[in-house]
Amino acid sequence: MEKLRQCLLQSASKQSDLIEIFKAIDQDRSGRITFEEFRAAIKALRLGITNDDEIKQLFQQFDSTKNGQIDLSEFLQQLRPPMNERRQKAALNVFNSMDVDKDGKLTIVDLKTKYATQLKPTKRRSSQSIDISLQNFLTKFDTRGQEDGIIDKEEFLGFCSMLSATVKEDVYFEHVLRSLFDFHF
Repeated sequence: MEKLRQCLLQSASKQSDLIEIFKAIDQDRSGRITFEEFRAAIKALRLGITNDDEIKQLFQQFDSTKNGQIDLSEFLQQLRPPMNERRQKAALNVFNSMDVDKDGKLTIVDLKTKYATQLKPTKRRSSQSIDISLQNFLTKFDTRGQEDGIIDKEEFLGFCSMLSATVKEDVYFEHVLRSLFDFHF
């Protein structure tokens, strides 16, 4: 698993890159990777895994629902680099600060409430353009193959995990989160 993770993460610097890799492996565009598609990808990557039993074991590590297919969520969950406890806490603090209604999901309403003073319409920026910008922002986090404009904790932590993989120091990671989300903790 680690060999595959390292190989794919070398070409992926953000979560959207992993989504594109998933789409490339999903040859039939079903939104799920079959064993045959997975086997073809493993062989194409030339990881030194040629035995079908080994490939099947690796496939089963991804297929956490044991339905014989890998969906995007399962794929990302296996490939995202883990965050240490300090980084997870910082990411959750950011998420919780933006989740104004405390329902465990970030929506346009949450963001408009949290950033109300910064999102006031002006002569050059209409209320409608603000809504479109916020919707586009939320869509960037969607990882379940549907762009519902709602970010749950798993999606947010997935984004932060990919970001974390590019930042060496915990203090700098926290600084990047503060800068991205204008949050002080």
